[in-house]
Amino acid sequence: MSFDLGAKVPLSITITDPSGALANAGTVALTITLPDGTVFVQDPVAPASTGVYTYDYATVQAGVHQVRWLATGDNASSYTDVIDVEPAEGAPFVSLADAKEHLRKDRLLTEDDEALRRIIGAACQVIEDRVGHVTPQTVVADVSACRGVAVLPDRPVISIVSVVRLPGGAAVPAADPLAGTDGYRLKHSEGVLLLPDWYGDFRVTTRVGRTPLPLNFRLAGLDLIKHLWQGSQHNNGGGRPMLGDSDAIAASIRPFALPFRVMELLGLKKTQERDEPLVG
Repeated sequence: MSFDLGAKVPLSITITDPSGALANAGTVALTITLPDGTVFVQDPVAPASTGVYTYDYATVQAGVHQVRWLATGDNASSYTDVIDVEPAEGAPFVSLADAKEHLRKDRLLTEDDEALRRIIGAACQVIEDRVGHVTPQTVVADVSACRGVAVLPDRPVISIVSVVRLPGGAAVPAADPLAGTDGYRLKHSEGVLLLPDWYGDFRVTTRVGRTPLPLNFRLAGLDLIKHLWQGSQHNNGGGRPMLGDSDAIAASIRPFALPFRVMELLGLKKTQERDEPLVG
């Protein structure tokens, strides 16, 4: 289960004695290893009731967190788990409400919401892996200029936030031919950046993604969500689901094959792995 950044995650562990009855341990400690390697420790954790220990952890970082409960003394035991925290930026470009409407699900029924959110996230990520960023977000990249040109790794680029020289961090202004200012200039949304220095290293902060959201991308996302959701619901017993003409998928050696309709909406050919950048 994924949690949004800033949300409190309810963590719990149940302790039993050798007979299987609920019982307190001598001491219970909770350790959480954050994605950046820092460690949060709550020691001790008091029992909420006999044998039941709970803790609400307020998330401060996005990414996978390692959770370890350790009971010592009486009824010693341990338990390890993970929690996944979604970043505040770069969220899926299809909302839960729109996905439920596309699937003709009642908005008031919420029992499938968490499972559907995972499908939405996976579908949007698959599309962004092939066509570049869709949801607008801010990214930072270190690049090197060669003959006054650098190619940014993230695309499409909406705008340049800042450019600084490395090392030192001296700011590079935006070029202004009218004022006679020599500086950087974004030549193309594919990430071609013209720089005033023939060679050198730079740290570039950009806004990437697509705004407004292209309607064909939105529909591609909804159709892929539907494709994945129906597969997850119709194939619980194992084996390969029956596919009708509308569910035909691209024959490919790729580990994930997009439905033809989704590929067409994204402007991809049937044999095309992804939308390749025009430069680089």
